[in-house]
Amino acid sequence: MRAEIMRRVVFVAIVGCFVGAERGWAGDVQESDDAITVLHELRYREGLSKACTLDLAMPKLAGGSPRPAIVVIHGGGWLEGDKSSFVSPTARVPGNILDFAKHGFVAVAINYRMSREAPYPAALDDCRCAVRWLRAHADEYKIDTNHIGAYGNSAGGHLALLLGMLPDSVDLARQEPYANQSSRVQAVVSDSGPLDLLEQHQQNWLQGVIELFMGGPPDATRVDQYRQASPVNHITDQLPAMLLIYGEADSQVNVAITDRFVAALSKAGHKNVSYLRLANVDHCPHSLIRIPYLQPAVFDFFGRTLLKTGQKKP
Repeated sequence: MRAEIMRRVVFVAIVGCFVGAERGWAGDVQESDDAITVLHELRYREGLSKACTLDLAMPKLAGGSPRPAIVVIHGGGWLEGDKSSFVSPTARVPGNILDFAKHGFVAVAINYRMSREAPYPAALDDCRCAVRWLRAHADEYKIDTNHIGAYGNSAGGHLALLLGMLPDSVDLARQEPYANQSSRVQAVVSDSGPLDLLEQHQQNWLQGVIELFMGGPPDATRVDQYRQASPVNHITDQLPAMLLIYGEADSQVNVAITDRFVAALSKAGHKNVSYLRLANVDHCPHSLIRIPYLQPAVFDFFGRTLLKTGQKKP
């Protein structure tokens, strides 16, 4: 199995807390936060829920071509968390939209409905709507609609994967906004996102949290939804580029599931998967903040997957 993984994917085991790497380029890097514009509390879905808001960061550079965009999805077990964790000017964790904007992207951090407000698929529906909102406002924010990525940690990583792996879907009966826009993304980063909700439930890894997210246990009436909500069940060779960041000592998402997921992607013929398997690292996000390698790795991934072919590098 290991040989198969090595042939098809980038497999990196990070021992300790730092491995040096050359900083990847993802646009016209701005040295100061004064060079970016930040907009707060924009509504991407009216009326449905107070949760459906986003913060947006983008370069102030005038003119030029439309820029690729990134949707950042916070974690918190689908129960808690807030987009503000990725907008702080002081806590520059991997996924901070200010840093994405400094690297030339239009980046949004979104809030979405938590499990206690509405179970699955509500959170995924909101994430899809946020992507459609970006495409609908492409002229206003100079967005390249053909190059949109998703980044998420923990529960956000799970939702980011579903954005990239499930077919585009709009419920016309519910009159979802921006229904003429696609919610597909072209690149995905999952930092510790759950991959198989059925197996995790069976092994009692976050069992109660998963049941709340799914609206109950995986009984006969709900088991198909559990399967639909599990990225392991949507593997093909026609998926977007992926960067998977998982800790070998993760106490919430068993890394053995991730190993099998990566091997299955390889077997299916997916040729653009990077897997950072972090030795001696527990679940995100706090355990990942101490690894300086991750920020340039994420910038490099989105730079090479979302920038237009042939765009000149400095």
